[in-house]
Amino acid sequence: MKHHLLWLLVLLWLCVPDAKAQEMIRACGAVSVALPLAEAVNVLRTERNIELVLQAGGGTGMGLEALGTKAANIALSSRELTPADKAAYPELQLVEIPIGVQLVSMAVSRDVWEGGVHALNADQVRGIYEGKITNWQQVGGPSLPIKVFMSDPGRGQWEILVYWLYKELKMAPVWRGARVKKFSETRNMLEFTPGCLSLLPPSFADQRNIFTLAVEKDGVVVEPTLTHVLEGKYPLSRPLLLVVDDKPTGAVKVIVDFMTGERGQALVKQFGYVTLAEFKAAKEKR
Repeated sequence: MKHHLLWLLVLLWLCVPDAKAQEMIRACGAVSVALPLAEAVNVLRTERNIELVLQAGGGTGMGLEALGTKAANIALSSRELTPADKAAYPELQLVEIPIGVQLVSMAVSRDVWEGGVHALNADQVRGIYEGKITNWQQVGGPSLPIKVFMSDPGRGQWEILVYWLYKELKMAPVWRGARVKKFSETRNMLEFTPGCLSLLPPSFADQRNIFTLAVEKDGVVVEPTLTHVLEGKYPLSRPLLLVVDDKPTGAVKVIVDFMTGERGQALVKQFGYVTLAEFKAAKEKR
């Protein structure tokens, strides 16, 4: 009897249909775009039966190459595609889908702001980055040593700053100074370290203990606002894009819809990025 029962259980187990296999989607490219996607991996797996595999660190170029060789379904891009990008992959119908905007500001501690530093130009920031300018007095501020805390080289905020200062990542000297990994750590440094300079999304500066600096060029001072980004005046910003081959379908479309929808946009906001709704509102105010 026991043997009959055992065989019955085995037979029932064999007859149970397999759960639908998870569909694997690969996304490759810029770290800044990968960050909110990484937070969506578990949700996509458990709720949408999609296994999203991320490979980031090689930038937009690596993502496009992976898309072109079919090693990835989605390229993660932190810049708009150029005619050269499109010419390199003539067999692809490249479609750029924005999920947000990364807007970065130089932020300083209160003593620096009250000491008179409200804007810096590219030459001054380059001098600070390279260690040639070491005291705020050299840029019209108080007599305080400049203490810079930078995000890891190769990460989003660092890349934006370096593109502005050097036009190419490979032209930038290796950053050997102090580093911060989280916005909370950056804010603590800015609030409690005299003479501090770091990078933050403008929305993370309270303008009481942490102040954002404007960018100065040819005597014109440009504040870190979305309006100035839209006008092409403020340089420390870039789009966050999902790039796909032709109109997204299937699991790729599910991921696109998730990241452009309410829950995905909450993840975009979580990393200090500007959401699609915020960017649209800024456009409508112009």
